[in-house]
Parts: sequence; structure tokens; C-alpha cells
Amino acid sequence: MDDSKANGVKKEAVEGGVRLCVLPEIDRPWWRGASHSKAFKRCVLHVGTEKTGTSTIQHFLSENRASFLKDGVFYPASAGLNGGSQWHFVACAHPRAWELDVGRFLKFYSREEFLAFREGFVTDLVRESSKTAAKADTLVLSSEHFHSRLRAPNLIANLKRFLEPWVEEFEVVIYFRRQDRVAVSLYSTTIKSGLKHAFAFPKVDPANPPYYYAYDEGYSNWAQVFGKDAIRPGIFHPQEWTDGSIISDFCHLAGLAEEGKVRPDHKENVSMDRAGLQFLREINRQMPNVIDGRRNEERDALARLVASLCRGKYINASKGQAQEFLKNFQQGNDRLKLIAFPDRAEPVFDMDFSDYPDQFEPDVPRYEEAVELAIRLWRAAKS
Repeated sequence: MDDSKANGVKKEAVEGGVRLCVLPEIDRPWWRGASHSKAFKRCVLHVGTEKTGTSTIQHFLSENRASFLKDGVFYPASAGLNGGSQWHFVACAHPRAWELDVGRFLKFYSREEFLAFREGFVTDLVRESSKTAAKADTLVLSSEHFHSRLRAPNLIANLKRFLEPWVEEFEVVIYFRRQDRVAVSLYSTTIKSGLKHAFAFPKVDPANPPYYYAYDEGYSNWAQVFGKDAIRPGIFHPQEWTDGSIISDFCHLAGLAEEGKVRPDHKENVSMDRAGLQFLREINRQMPNVIDGRRNEERDALARLVASLCRGKYINASKGQAQEFLKNFQQGNDRLKLIAFPDRAEPVFDMDFSDYPDQFEPDVPRYEEAVELAIRLWRAAKS
């Protein structure tokens, strides 16, 4: 049997020179359950990248969902968990989502479970859009995992193909952050997710940098599918933002009205201090994050509690190490400037490394800090 047919994948479709790899079609439109007429004049796709304030933006959109509806802007609640990334759309664009972390996150572990998940998701979207978004002309979707999980043009084309029966025009908002700062910020997230290693900048082949940090390639992939005129690029740095605010800057790039909206009263998905990172690393060694292919929810709950008690910033790398890591991406960043910011005079990223120490200390756990944190955890559990 053809393996592509066995897995419900159609590999023969080609669109705009991009080979598609998509799951079987849903036999009915999911917007409003009516005809295949375009329901929205435009769709704003906020695609990350990761570690560029996406959680803050997503909570801003979620907390102001009703206010945005009055502006004719629909930000679906059906597609996000606790106001965060809209993993659901990422899943619907990937032909084997059940084999990825997206499947574990959304709790489907096979093709059959995925198809049931998707059918339920579509039903929820039909219900929500029919009840709340009848007069909306703009659809907004936000997930940093669009960039990090849909890493090839054919996967991005799947997303477009899934959405375009109901959308006339697309706009893609994408932010870029200096690669060494992303690596440092990402470390805290990976420890929360269950990894155990001490921090180190990844080893990189400058001639073939990983897609995650190769911003010129990521930009080109999205421009190839949606067209360069549809891309709204931004730089993740307070000095680059409209009014010094990531929320104001996002609204500017996305063409959304910020007036009358409430801003989140705290930062989302913040980093952890040294004690929290070291304590959680040891938890990860003793409590696996995945058991029998499924998330260990007990470990995840404990990780969330540790993270909530240990907000802070810890950089266990030197200025020289950060500078050496960034050199790996200089050529790609120069290309990014040419294709995404052609009118910009200065480089895309600043060269300020004052956040880093000249030398870093050995990353050795401290017994006293671990005991102090254990006491805080015990008190938090009692309250």
C-alpha cells in the first residue's frame, strides 16, 4: 500500500510551485457552517518568531477579545489554551502532527485521534464564529509555533490552503530578535519543558545555520507562500517598537486599533532565576516530562509552580561567548536586512553586549538555595 495513502496524505498537489503535503479535506467549511464564500476580508497571521513577546501579545488579544469584535476583528477562543499560542492551527497544517510535540501538547497520539481532534476543533470554530463573529471582517491568528514548527514552504502552504477558502487577503506579522538573546531566553523555556542540561550556546555551522536562527530563510519561506508584500516584519527591541511597547508595535504592524484596549498587567512567560533553573533541572532528572508517550502532567504542574516562584534573569554565559555565537549568523542577518528591511541604514540588530558578564561562574547548584526554595514550595502548596 502507498504509505502516503495509508496515512491520509495527498502528495501530488502543487500550488504556486510549492509541493503540498496535506491531510484529507474536511467535507464542510468550518467558518459559520455555510457556503464556501469568503468570510473575512483579511487575515493577520502573527507567526512569531519564538521569544519575541508572543505570549504577551496573545494575552493582550485574548483579554480584549470582546473589544476587538466591536472593531470587526475576530480572535477565536476555540484555538488557544489559556490565552496562549494557537497550536490548533499549527496542527491542522502539519501532515503528521501526532508524531510531534504539538500532538502531545494537544493530547492526540495517532492519526485517528488527530482526525477526531480536528473534527472537534472545526465544530467548535463553526459554533464560535457563527455566534460571535457574524460581522467581523478581520481574522487574527497568533502562534510562535507557526514559525518554529512549519519549517518548510510546503507546510506553510498547507496553512494557507486550510485558511484561504474563508480569507481574501493575508498579512503576516513576524518579529526577529538577536540570536544570542533568543538562545538565552529559550534556555529557560526548555528547562520548563523538561530538559536537564546546563546552558551552553548551540554549536553552529556558519555555512548551514539551523533554521530556528536562520531568519533570512524563515522570512523567505513565508514570503514565497504569501508574497513579499504580505509580510510585516518587526525587530524585537524596545528601541525599535512604536511608543516603546511591543503591544503598540504589534497593533501598528497588524493594523489593529489599540485604543480602548486593556494591556496585560504583567509580563508573560518570563525567565527564571538561577535557583529556579537549577532546582527545576534536578526535578527534570527525577521526574520525566513524558511517560509512555504522554506528557507527565504532575511534573508539568510542579514546573509551573517553580517558575511562578522564581521569576528573574540568569545568564550563565560570557560576553565573548555571546559575540562568538552571533558571528555565525552575520551573513544571514545581512541578507535579512536586504530582503526584509531594505530601507534601513543600520544593521538589523544592535551590538550591545552589556547584559553579559565578562566572565561566567561555574553553574553549580547551591544547597542553601535549594532548601530555601523547597520551603517556599511547601508554603505555596499549603496556601
